[in-house]
Amino acid sequence: MDVGYDAQPPKVDGGCGQPILGAPAHHSEPMRWQRITARQCGLIGRGQLLAAGLNRHQIDGMRRRGRLECTSARGVYRVGGAPVTEESRAWSAVLATGSPLSYLSAAQRWDMPVPDDGRIHITRFDRRRLDWPRGVRVHRVRLDRTDVVRHAGLLVTTRAETVLDCMGWLPLAAGRSLADRALQQGWMHESDLTRRLECQPGRWGNARLRCLARHLGDGAAADSERRLHRLLRRADITGWVPNLPYVADGVRMVIDVAFPDFKIAIEVDGYAYHRKQGRFQRDRTKQNALIGAGWRVLRFTWEDLDERPAYVVGKISALLAA
Repeated sequence: MDVGYDAQPPKVDGGCGQPILGAPAHHSEPMRWQRITARQCGLIGRGQLLAAGLNRHQIDGMRRRGRLECTSARGVYRVGGAPVTEESRAWSAVLATGSPLSYLSAAQRWDMPVPDDGRIHITRFDRRRLDWPRGVRVHRVRLDRTDVVRHAGLLVTTRAETVLDCMGWLPLAAGRSLADRALQQGWMHESDLTRRLECQPGRWGNARLRCLARHLGDGAAADSERRLHRLLRRADITGWVPNLPYVADGVRMVIDVAFPDFKIAIEVDGYAYHRKQGRFQRDRTKQNALIGAGWRVLRFTWEDLDERPAYVVGKISALLAA
């Protein structure tokens, strides 16, 4: 079970359990309830109905006529005939609790490469327990309002907060892969990880984060580069520099592994992140600029590092000896 701290719950809008945090500006006229359900996958909170000008007798009447249906979430109704989807499940959890999507659910919202465990993950602003149906995972850990935003209308944790949560939640290998991708894409910075560990020392998941912090602190920008570093160290090959900034032929670049004294550049095509056409083109432009500046370039793939480490070490050693 997650452990957290006692935080103040957010203010709610009209008693529906939906935080005001990040809410759109109010219009001069009340928004009709049908327009609310249209943007919330056919769902609406009781407080939102009241705020839209309906009274409890009208709400009960719409329920009797089938215009509104009760859901398994307390205080949340579904428009009659609206389908139940993954999107509506997420809305239901957020509306019923006033809590944001977090962990894997938030990561999926941000299009991060994480597995889908079939559950809706939310994080409470306080430690009150919830009697919630199967399929919803409630996390009770520290969460500041500044770490929550609206994404396509839904409350979700920020990219940086989401990455850190998932790094502490996922298996080590998956967390390492996500951390590498997050740093490459700018979803988080190492300072975010340091701040989490320093400001919340007893938080659940920190043991995994500390392990990953050591993993990230070796100067590598990806797990593929990290594998190359390990191969070089095991072979007692020295004189190399990771992620060396360099400018050649007007091209600003970072050499994955450089031997500056010998003008040898080692480039690594990672398992997943070098496959996009734009990255493919940039890699070739970079390589041509290096060769034009008098560098010799060796290029290895993930498969080389994973399946043929002796081949990698042999090629590098031979070029250094030459």
